[in-house]
Amino acid sequence: MSDGGHSGPLHIVPKGTILLVDDSTELVRGLTKLLENDGFKVVSLPSGATVAETVAMHEPDLVVLDVMMPVVDGWEALRRIRENPAYERLPIMMLTAKGTEDAKVKGFTLGADDYLAKPFSVREFRCRVEALLRRTRSTEDTDRDRLPVVAESGTQFVEVNAIVYIEGVRNYTYLHTFDTRFLGRMSLGAIEAKELPDFMRVHRSFIVRLSAVKGYHWASKSSFKLVLNNSQGTTIPVSRKLVTEVKRRIG
Repeated sequence: MSDGGHSGPLHIVPKGTILLVDDSTELVRGLTKLLENDGFKVVSLPSGATVAETVAMHEPDLVVLDVMMPVVDGWEALRRIRENPAYERLPIMMLTAKGTEDAKVKGFTLGADDYLAKPFSVREFRCRVEALLRRTRSTEDTDRDRLPVVAESGTQFVEVNAIVYIEGVRNYTYLHTFDTRFLGRMSLGAIEAKELPDFMRVHRSFIVRLSAVKGYHWASKSSFKLVLNNSQGTTIPVSRKLVTEVKRRIG
């Protein structure tokens, strides 16, 4: 019998993805239920051994990381995440039974954004999660017209309108301007998610500023290339399934 409208299941878009890293099955089960009820997608790990790979795969909006874990503890897991420039700004909350000042200082020094000592209340945990995500989204809105890159002083920003194309290499990016390139602090997927005007992901490894395209051609029967107006006249491959859309958008 028809329910009067939907031909299939209703798909709910989650508020974001949260990675839980804790060896306590009971705690993870409880926090997962709490976060899913609040509208989040949850990914979990029992230790920090594969945390870097999991972050790269799922690109979470927040990591909740226990300190005391077997194999790879929270301090090492935190270090592994932060050593990748693409995740320097990923918010990370540490959970630990050690609420000492020295432990907190160590966490903040290694790059943690917040620190919650066990045992904690559900209400406090929920408030801290929302605060971290709100702070991150506010920063992203402020920086919509510029992207963070690695600099000797830590972080500097490149204006979006100066970028010709963005190249993804493994889990990091290069931002190419007319005659310079910068090591980006955001992944290709995170940049694509910003939906920057005049930019299009034309290949699994490239996002291109469409107004910077000065020409295009078939390099072979199966290889379509864009020619950019930077100082090198860089050519960028286009995924075959996107050729028609790219040509339409370029005009």
